[in-house]
Amino acid sequence: MADLVPEYLTFDYSCQFRGVPGARHDPEGYPVSWTVTVKGTVWDEEDDGGDGAEVTVGDARLYLVPDAGIIDLFLTLDAVDQELANVGEMLSLKRPDLIEDMALGGDLLIVSSLWIEPKFRGNRLGHAILKAILCTVGRSAVTVILQASPILADGDPEEGTPEHEAARAALRRYWERFGFQPASGDYLVLDHMADVLD
Repeated sequence: MADLVPEYLTFDYSCQFRGVPGARHDPEGYPVSWTVTVKGTVWDEEDDGGDGAEVTVGDARLYLVPDAGIIDLFLTLDAVDQELANVGEMLSLKRPDLIEDMALGGDLLIVSSLWIEPKFRGNRLGHAILKAILCTVGRSAVTVILQASPILADGDPEEGTPEHEAARAALRRYWERFGFQPASGDYLVLDHMADVLD
């Protein structure tokens, strides 16, 4: 199949939330959970003017925390699961300045995962997908957090090995080219959205 044309990406957004978002909501139900499935159209070199074939390109999972600067962020994220508790701990204990930046309002967007089908990697589709997510779900986010650590799958190098450390460094460089800056440990922060969305 020929290369994927980014203009033909299709995003399927799915949101799961109980009730109406608000600061008085139960902490464990406060973050708005989003799943994004990304599909694209590809054409064979032999497909002269045909419709092409729809393929799965990747997916993303994220959490949007409305008005993150005016709630007890640590308690809220700790109530959801360990992954978000770790983000809450990092923000509350190691980078409280990032919470202070949200004190006047604005949402926190936590990118839990962003996965691209291996055959489509290498042409910064992850950047295009994240930009689309920021232009839709993340429009009111003032801070975006992601963890630049490869997800281990069967057959991947074990954590701590030179191969895994090289993959971690490459992933960090990839997201820093997008505009993320180091926050703490493997966490990166994007807090200048206007620069990225131009």
